[in-house]
Amino acid sequence: MQQPSAGALRAIAAAAQGEGLRAGFTGGGAEELARHRAIASAAWRIELVTPRTLLESYRWLRIGPAEISRHRDGISINQPLLRAVDAIGLFDRTRAPGPDDSVLRRQITDFDAKLLATPAFFWLVSAGNGRRMQVQAGRAYVRAQLAATAHGLSMHPLSQALQEYPEQAGPYAEIHALLQAPRPSHTVQMWARLGPGPAIEPAPRRGLRAHLLAA
Repeated sequence: MQQPSAGALRAIAAAAQGEGLRAGFTGGGAEELARHRAIASAAWRIELVTPRTLLESYRWLRIGPAEISRHRDGISINQPLLRAVDAIGLFDRTRAPGPDDSVLRRQITDFDAKLLATPAFFWLVSAGNGRRMQVQAGRAYVRAQLAATAHGLSMHPLSQALQEYPEQAGPYAEIHALLQAPRPSHTVQMWARLGPGPAIEPAPRRGLRAHLLAA
């Protein structure tokens, strides 16, 4: 695994600066990386095997070009197999599969493989969590992501352990402790995988008019 260069990390950290914000990165040590991977893996599995959280994601699935073009938001999926299964009515988006379902097991295995291939993690911690701070953190993350892109790196947000529902309490507490963000005075606003990534097409956009109409 190729570690991000020191110059790239400096550029990302500089881009993420903001009052009350602290950006950080893993140093590449095996033990540190293992702790991040373990928390991310546990949180991912919890989200997949908790029916209501999985169904929440299902509501935002956009399968195939027609749905992706119509909605231009959510989780875009264009793989031929799932498109075919969905087209013939065999993919029920209103019912969560059981925790031992083969598809869920494969998703967990695939995600663990991605975590093992991750050379670094990025995080953004805030002092306070008011609405102004949340907006400021969001802007800082976008700047950090643009800086990463300029250096040939990709970021993959890990939102699962940052969510505040009961089943996720363990990973939530672990990542806040690991990143020295004691609650309630501090909040981990963003946590992401960082490293070289495959080339992907731009995400679909709705445009300003669609956002204004939705508001």
